Parts: sequence; C-alpha cells; structure tokens
Amino acid sequence: MEIDFKDKKVAIVGLGLMGSAYAASFKEIGFDKIYAIDRDQKVLRRAEACELIDEGFQNPKDVLPQCDIVFVCLYLHDALKFIIENMDMFKANSVVTDIVGLKRKMVEDIMKHLRADIDFVPGHPMAGREKNEEDFTSAKIFEGKNYILTPIHTNMPENLDMMRSLISKMGFGKIIETDPETHDEKIAFTSQLCHIIAASMVDISEDDKVTQFGGGSFQDMTRIAMINSAMWAELFIANKDKLVDILDEFISSISYFKDCIENENYSDIKNRFDLIGKKRTEMGK
Repeated sequence: MEIDFKDKKVAIVGLGLMGSAYAASFKEIGFDKIYAIDRDQKVLRRAEACELIDEGFQNPKDVLPQCDIVFVCLYLHDALKFIIENMDMFKANSVVTDIVGLKRKMVEDIMKHLRADIDFVPGHPMAGREKNEEDFTSAKIFEGKNYILTPIHTNMPENLDMMRSLISKMGFGKIIETDPETHDEKIAFTSQLCHIIAASMVDISEDDKVTQFGGGSFQDMTRIAMINSAMWAELFIANKDKLVDILDEFISSISYFKDCIENENYSDIKNRFDLIGKKRTEMGK
C-alpha cells in the first residue's frame, strides 16, 4: 500500500547509530518535519547543522505533542522508561514504535500504561553495525535487511499498513510479522547465541596475533564480537529463559563433537556433518 508521508511529522528518540540512520532514511523519503530528541545538545546541533534533522530537542514535551509518528531508538529499559514517562505527551492518534531486540517485555510493560488513543507498534530492524566511527550512520545499513513487526491486538489496520509502507520505503528487503513470544525465541537462536559464540571464541584466545593464521573463517565468525556490551547484556538477561534453553542445546552439540573427537569416532563425525550440511541447505539464506 503506497502512503505519502509529506504531511506527517516524525520524531526520533536517540540519535545514535540506529537513530541517525533512521533520520537519514526519513530525509530521503520526505517527511513534513523530522525532529530528534536526545540528551546530548551537541549531537542535536551537529544533526541540525548537517540538515539530518529539521530540529532537535532535549525536552520531549517540546515536540512530542506535534508528532504523528515516534521512533524510540533506545536500549530496552531506556525505551520503556521513555515511553511510559512520556505517555501523556504523545499526540492523540499518533503511532509509537521501537527498535528493541526483545519484544515480550516491551509489549507487556507498555500495555500496562498505553493510552487508548495511542497505537504502539512493536518493531525490530535486523540491521546495524558492530561499531560506529562516524558521527552519524548512513541509511544504507537498511538495504535488503529484514524488519520484524510483532503486531498487538490494539493495532489499527491502517497504522500497520503505514508502517509496512514506511519500512519498504526505507529499503528493507523483507518484513516478517510474528508474535512477541516467537520473536524472542527465534532471536535467542539467530542473534543472541551468535553473539555469545563470537565473543567466546575471542575470549578463549590469548594470542592477539592469531588472526595472522586465519583464512577468513575466524574473521567471519568473530565480526560481531566487537559487541555493544551494555545493550547485549541487558537483552541477554531479559530473554534468559529462551537464551538459556538454546545455550543448553548448543553445549550439548559441542559436547557431542568433543566426545567423538576424543574417541576417534570418524564415522560419527562425518555422518553428523553430512546431516548438518543438508539441514543448513534446507534452511536457505
């Protein structure tokens, strides 16, 4: 569904790595006004100077009542705190969405405080960088990536259509819609476990020159080890039930190979790898 955003005002809460990429994308799409809320006045002034945003604010109450759409680009607990504390400030009939990589807690906590005239659409863009050496991030990080929505029973169909249209305009390749429970279970496997594995591989090496012996496998597997420690520690703990289950399964698989190697069970190793290769092929990209 094609939607024109030229008459809409949007606010981005948090002009960090993701928030600045959203601003850059919205600039290309063409909103009526692009506002930003951030605690750092210097960041806001730089964003205004390079015309990434139209205007920046440190006080949410100075701009939220004007905004048709609000993207909260903060860590889990900061996002919850911002939305709940500013619930009375949001414009009537506005759409509020987030980018937090965990959905059950977001939905459970927000629903306890959500105004009847505010539509909260939980979202999770599967995009980003391990580290950011620039002031602001390009919208190119979104190109072809997946965006997950976990609609809730109070969402208005027209607002979900609006979000789908906007996400597509931002350059995302695919929109996945699921429930918060399924989201957190799958993310424990496809994202959280992967970060733990990458970090653990680096953790067990005492040789800071070990990459000289790599042919690419180590680099590929540990790219995400340069982790945002505060954000991921928060997400791991908040999703501990799903993540611990996945870790148990992973440890069991590792232990199987360890036992086979110790006992020189060539055929068991080969057969398991053959099965795994077939399984990975069936998973697709």
